Amino acid sequence: MSFIFIIFIIVPLSIVLLLISGMTEKKFFAQIAAFIWVTIISTAILSEISGPLFSKKVLEKSDYYGEYIIDRAYFSGKQADWQYNNFRFEIKKMIPFIFL
Repeated sequence: MSFIFIIFIIVPLSIVLLLISGMTEKKFFAQIAAFIWVTIISTAILSEISGPLFSKKVLEKSDYYGEYIIDRAYFSGKQADWQYNNFRFEIKKMIPFIFL
């Protein structure tokens, strides 16, 4: 959709602005066309750079191994203390564990 917008709106607009700039010998119209293209290119580059930062992380099997306990620095209160004292487990590489 954005490619169609660029082809049918931005490119003709840029050509018209550059023609007006050439006929009137005013740099203002060429600066507008340059600003439009710099904005489009900057947005494309920024979206390519920021894409991996916000993409969904795919976990592998090795990411699940470890000890699971309640973090009392993050969770506080009577219920968190009870869970910390009574509920913890460890997933080891040798023991099969199935998440349902």
